[in-house]
Amino acid sequence: MRTEQIIANILYKVNMMNVDETHEIIHVFKDGLRSKTVLFLAPVDVAVGRVVYFYVSDLLQSDPQQKVVWLCLKVPKDKVLAQFQEYKYYFDPERIMFIDLLSAGKEPSDGVLYFSSTSDHTKIASHIVQLFEKFPGSLLVIDSMTVLGTDNMQVVETFINFVRSKVSEKNGSIIAILGKDTLKAESEALIKSFFEIIVELTSIGEIHADIGMQTLDARFHVEDGKLSFEYIQKKLKRGRLKILIVDDEPDIPDLLQLSLASQPYDFVVAYNGQQAIETTLKERPDLILLDIMMPDMDGYEVVEHLKQSPTAATIPVIMISAKTAVEDKVRGMELGIDDYIAKPFDKREVNARIRMVMRRYGWVEEE
Repeated sequence: MRTEQIIANILYKVNMMNVDETHEIIHVFKDGLRSKTVLFLAPVDVAVGRVVYFYVSDLLQSDPQQKVVWLCLKVPKDKVLAQFQEYKYYFDPERIMFIDLLSAGKEPSDGVLYFSSTSDHTKIASHIVQLFEKFPGSLLVIDSMTVLGTDNMQVVETFINFVRSKVSEKNGSIIAILGKDTLKAESEALIKSFFEIIVELTSIGEIHADIGMQTLDARFHVEDGKLSFEYIQKKLKRGRLKILIVDDEPDIPDLLQLSLASQPYDFVVAYNGQQAIETTLKERPDLILLDIMMPDMDGYEVVEHLKQSPTAATIPVIMISAKTAVEDKVRGMELGIDDYIAKPFDKREVNARIRMVMRRYGWVEEE
């Protein structure tokens, strides 16, 4: 099989994996955030709204009975609906009930409840209670806790606690958005304390959340206008390492596993370049021990393709090869490998280099 065909097959499998992971991650969200108060916390330069809009649209599409109450503190109703259209998220807009700011000169719309100021917490709370009486089990979206956070925090605390209790009584849930570091540290900490789950988004498109007993670490990205998710593995939360050994000679993986059997390592094995890429994307090892000379795709090509994957790009790689010329080592370093071991190798050197590399990634061996 030609290298181009191998790569095409891998990319197809990766795309299918991303589709499956997107559905799985959204399912984790929908299942874990139900009847909860949830804060999406993100730097101001991160399009957190896109994730929230995706979550809301998927919720509406998957559950025909679901209703949403949308509190417009920052973005008015018309722009919210336009944003859903821009993202190509389609559903019956009447399933979202809006509570909007009636600014000067604005014509009120039928079916929308209005307030005259973002500081009019009594009016806003009254509208929320009214809608949840009519539509129990709804999702309340608060589009900007940053706007609320500019008010007196004691008043905000009273407002949030009241709204939270009323929504809970009607088996509803709440999601809200807060710009990270947009408020004073004490105000941000207080707002975060109102919520049961904090979903943190980073400027490099990563998501972290502790949902019940499950920790969710994922990456989101937009491709062809569509938002997708994939799992990532934070480094490093456990004492044992998962190490992928890649070599087309079966004796080498066997030798490495035998010689390192007493170490806190768990091994997976691949015997060619295609298997190496597929196994990396499936298993997400903490480290890859990679041979260079393989028949279908050499180690350099494997590294090049892994570095193009958002999921695999940060996994450290140690090359193990009989090629000892400086040019070979330099080529590997230019591709972003972390270390280079020459064959034949001594198990003590392999173990020392594994530990040296992984300490740079924050690994601490369990007691």
